[in-house]
Amino acid sequence: MRYCFFVLFFLLAACGDADTIGGKTMAGNQSLIQIQLHQNIQDLISNSPLKFEEECMAQVNMCWYKISASFNSETLPSVVVDKDLKLDQVASVSIAVDKDVGPDIENIELSIKSLPDNSKHEAYQAFLYELMKEIKAAGWKHYYSPSDPRISGSQNDKVATPNKILGDYVLSHPWLDPDYQIDVEQWLEVNDFYNWHFFKDGNHLKLQAWRHDSEDLPKERGTYLVSLNFTTEREYWVASFSETKDKARWKELLPARLKEFQKIRNAREKKAVDAGIEIDTSYQDPAVKALN
Repeated sequence: MRYCFFVLFFLLAACGDADTIGGKTMAGNQSLIQIQLHQNIQDLISNSPLKFEEECMAQVNMCWYKISASFNSETLPSVVVDKDLKLDQVASVSIAVDKDVGPDIENIELSIKSLPDNSKHEAYQAFLYELMKEIKAAGWKHYYSPSDPRISGSQNDKVATPNKILGDYVLSHPWLDPDYQIDVEQWLEVNDFYNWHFFKDGNHLKLQAWRHDSEDLPKERGTYLVSLNFTTEREYWVASFSETKDKARWKELLPARLKEFQKIRNAREKKAVDAGIEIDTSYQDPAVKALN
């Protein structure tokens, strides 16, 4: 994993002054790719202005459809996801289709050009928080992992460590609440990987940033790889089960799994309240449409 991480950073050869925000004024004629979750993959391929490369593995009955370009390209395309969220300077698009499930798109992975290598950490913060504003403006809302305590960014000063809350590892940490911003000191304590989770209309979105600090000025500058992963409701919940036979029965098994998650959340929230940390009781888990 670490090897792949550094290889990806090697490919991030962005142009321009490292103190300025890039990716907004590139010359050339950018293509516009329209993608929708639940869309038939052949419809996307037929209507895309750029060609998707297909790679299939008969052993698992899976196919991957990809578009990729150098981060240095002056004609990186824009991608519109589900008609509402427009992402510019997209260097790679990867879509996985499980032929056992059907021909529809259930997983979209995008890598976007952000800032030049070795930009200031504060500049990357500003870039990512602005991107989150655009994500929320498109209707995506903050999502708490179902077993995590509902602790918002308003409680940041009561949570002393990244990744964990009162000793419990969590996926939805208040320092990475997209509705709140943290200072650069906390930002650098998060280690190398940042994850923000959103939901909309039953679908899920994870915004990720992988940080590689500058060798000369690690506390001041770095290079970040920014990606967005969109998944359907089915794809998101199937991932909760490790066994193939259980994945096939996910609708049947999910109610019991949700009860397990709720039990864990209740215990963690009680521990938090006992420690003087407030719970965001206004947040309610989005309904699982497949169970209605």
